[in-house]
Amino acid sequence: MSGTGAPGGPRPPGRRGGAPGRGRGRPSGDRTPPAREAAPRRRVSPRIQIGTVEAPGDVVARLAAARLVEVDASREPLVERVTGPWVDRTPEHAIIDVRAHRLFTHHPTPVDALWPEVRDTLTPALRERRQVFADDLPGRALDVALDRFVASLAGLREFHKLGAVVFPFPSYFVPGRRALDYLEWLRARTGDLPIAVEVRHRDWVAGKQRDATMQFLTDHALSYVCVDVPSGFDSSLPPLSVATTPTAFVRFHGRNAEAWERGVDAGEDRFAYDYRDADLEPWVPRLEKLAANATSVHVVFAGRSSEAAQRNARLLVRVLSGEPAPPRRPPRPGPPRRRGGPPPR
Repeated sequence: MSGTGAPGGPRPPGRRGGAPGRGRGRPSGDRTPPAREAAPRRRVSPRIQIGTVEAPGDVVARLAAARLVEVDASREPLVERVTGPWVDRTPEHAIIDVRAHRLFTHHPTPVDALWPEVRDTLTPALRERRQVFADDLPGRALDVALDRFVASLAGLREFHKLGAVVFPFPSYFVPGRRALDYLEWLRARTGDLPIAVEVRHRDWVAGKQRDATMQFLTDHALSYVCVDVPSGFDSSLPPLSVATTPTAFVRFHGRNAEAWERGVDAGEDRFAYDYRDADLEPWVPRLEKLAANATSVHVVFAGRSSEAAQRNARLLVRVLSGEPAPPRRPPRPGPPRRRGGPPPR
């Protein structure tokens, strides 16, 4: 604020409130530098929405404090009874991304995790198996399963709360005619359902294949999911900033290399990782690039627990805004030790 001098000109040094002889001004020899002004915070694009992966039962509570969540619907058959509260008990501006049922992402699926009407289409031999893959099911059974899953999302779509359905494919889902045929079937069967595709084999984006992959996804209105994962494995994809649809997607899986190698396609311990400023700072220009080229950017953190994912999400908000890290609190001193004897109990 300018113009802070008192009326009538500046007061003489050593005087306060006009009282003589009681000066409290800084001595002339005090060379303490003035406090440094905090660096201005950057404006975070409103197109960047940051959320976390949550269990189906936690969606309503989490959306009371956030705008975006990704609900993990991969384990149980999704039905309208489950998705109804996501529509009725969440704010109008809520954005809900839904992770697809594991059957549709070529993960092993327990038979009892299928919809009853899907189990009814299975042969006796398949029903007796402990788990099945999508390729094991007759075409009619897979059609029924996908139709049932899509129907459970009708309320979210009607009230404009569905962001997209995320399909994280395993590392053995590799580029080739078989994989592309499956993605084409997925698109044809779901109509205009927003779909985001995450692949976990680097061959999808290696060399010339990268352009072919991005072109295929663009042509079929499938969103490419950018990822942050440990490096050095066949399942390690580079941290790209690419959008193949108007909505861009980024999923942060952590940098727990040992657990990632051991359980890239299964195991929650692979998400056990606390991000640091240095991990996330390179993502600032990438996310800004995505925000400049997409209508919205969905950024989601997975974690070993919801609290850990939320902690990492808050860190990204701080890094994006340029806010400095809070000072570390010094360790609390323990009780004093007495000389010549054991410590007090």
